[in-house]
Amino acid sequence: MTVRFSRREFLATTSLLLGGLAAGRGVAQSAGFTFAAMNDLHLQADEDGKALAKMVDALNARNDLDFTAVLGDLTTAAKPEEFALAKTGLDRLQKPYYVIPGNHDAGKEDASAFERVFGPANWRREHGGWVLLGLNSTQGASSDVTLPQDRLDWLKKEIATIEPATPIALFLHHPLNPHSKAYRVKNAEELLALFQEHTLRLAAAGHFHGNQEERRDGILFTTTACCAGTRGNHDKTTEKGYRLFHCKGDRIETEFVVVTL
Repeated sequence: MTVRFSRREFLATTSLLLGGLAAGRGVAQSAGFTFAAMNDLHLQADEDGKALAKMVDALNARNDLDFTAVLGDLTTAAKPEEFALAKTGLDRLQKPYYVIPGNHDAGKEDASAFERVFGPANWRREHGGWVLLGLNSTQGASSDVTLPQDRLDWLKKEIATIEPATPIALFLHHPLNPHSKAYRVKNAEELLALFQEHTLRLAAAGHFHGNQEERRDGILFTTTACCAGTRGNHDKTTEKGYRLFHCKGDRIETEFVVVTL
């Protein structure tokens, strides 16, 4: 038996089928993921790494994390034994972790020490439909920086390969927060302009030991309290801990989690 459809019935059926497929894709895309970020460990050669161990234990106790981003200043003076302490501690994480350097990780005598231990200081990863970009924002040990042209060129090249609608998370040590209380990258606006035709959704940083959150043009900017047992927060708060990021579609939300060090 041959079944015949009118044009109206055919279009209605096609619309339902396509709608079902789109809904199916939507379910897959809306599952989302959660990751953590921590920064400013400031490990010293003569300490036992207990503060980092407590951070790692707290992160390992969670069952909702996909990965952790470590946003610089792992060490105090970029000494080999400090990098070794950081590597040993972070390798205990049960989920992947990605690291960028901070100004305290830029050794005066051996600027390549970070990369020998942790790999390239600039990197790209892809996760859950997002592109993750790690950017080395250091200029030696300087607290206030202007990103050099080679770093901007690297970023521009990576952005050019990303589909405009793909959500992007950017990780660096020095803040891009428009109203950061201190240490904002001096050419932050030039850097952010590189994403003008793309979907930058997060610029997460460390360096300023304190919790800052703000949004501008759809971008979430954050800094987080430090994780050091030997240093305090610049904003005079006492709570230490890590930050969670919850991603769903191209949306992102954040919360700070206190860890007693």
